[in-house]
Amino acid sequence: EGRTAYSNIRKITLFLLGCGLAEVCFFLLSIAFGYDIPLVAIQLLWLNIVTDGLQDIALSFERTEENTMKEKPRDTKESLFSKDLAIEVSILGIAITVVVFGVWKYLMDKGVDITYARSVIMMLMVFIQNINVLNCRSEKRTVFKESLIDNPILMLTVVGSIGLQIIMAEIPITAMFLKVTPLEFVTILKLLLLSFVIIVVYEIYKLIYRLRKE
Repeated sequence: EGRTAYSNIRKITLFLLGCGLAEVCFFLLSIAFGYDIPLVAIQLLWLNIVTDGLQDIALSFERTEENTMKEKPRDTKESLFSKDLAIEVSILGIAITVVVFGVWKYLMDKGVDITYARSVIMMLMVFIQNINVLNCRSEKRTVFKESLIDNPILMLTVVGSIGLQIIMAEIPITAMFLKVTPLEFVTILKLLLLSFVIIVVYEIYKLIYRLRKE
């Protein structure tokens, strides 16, 4: 139980720091390139609600992973933020930054209306950060071996958050509150599919890690 609790704390840390790093890097890059601020205050607040509000709590309900008791005991002096965790946070943060800023740069260079561009970025960030929760269910085990029903609370928060974002962004009244404009269905679908890039990137890291350990 102690190992499970410690593992879940690391998963939460990985999720929050990875997404947080991506947001900071994204804003700094936008400023460095002389573009408009990607998201306004109300949009940032909403983004934090639908990407961080419940997902981190849900990760604490992850079940004990296989072979947990076969791992060597941790050094009592080892920091929670170990070298491995730092690498994982960097990989996720940089990957999310590259995808989101790439889309933002494309929209800015194309001269797209700023409200529409922010609507696209906000939708993409909600998608990609919620999809990233699936990555964080295990630091080394492939996501494709993780049962979706082992942690129903997590799946409920992910699906609920994505659904709530779509509803809020597509209804004119709530869209006006969030200062966004409704997007076409095809655009939403493309953004959702694009967000799965984060799964591919982290799976490559996990594969390399497992091969090194063998």
